[in-house]
Amino acid sequence: MRNLRFGDIIIFIFMILFSFLYAKTLIQNKSSKIIIDSYNKSLRYDLNTDREIIIEGLLGESKILITNGNVMFSDSCCRDKLCVKAGILKNAPIICMPNGISIRFEKNVENHIEIDSIVQ
Repeated sequence: MRNLRFGDIIIFIFMILFSFLYAKTLIQNKSSKIIIDSYNKSLRYDLNTDREIIIEGLLGESKILITNGNVMFSDSCCRDKLCVKAGILKNAPIICMPNGISIRFEKNVENHIEIDSIVQ
């Protein structure tokens, strides 16, 4: 086994600190708005209002549930239902690939809201 040098230790510590800071930023940047994209439209919702959303996808209808500031797929017509098994939206989008529907947080950029794209 190779001996560790001082430079190796510094790089290792830097990588760990960078990882923690990046994870902290991801957690703090959680928006209160979500965007639901389907094959033919893009919808924006507030997480502070509880509701059930039924959206038409490529295969049929998917049900999306917003409760207590959380969002998740409650039902989908896809075969494996991986989107439903994914649970509550955290830092990465939830995507139902067979049905062509995705849920993601809206980006917050220095108190300005930025939308990646609009599907019409």
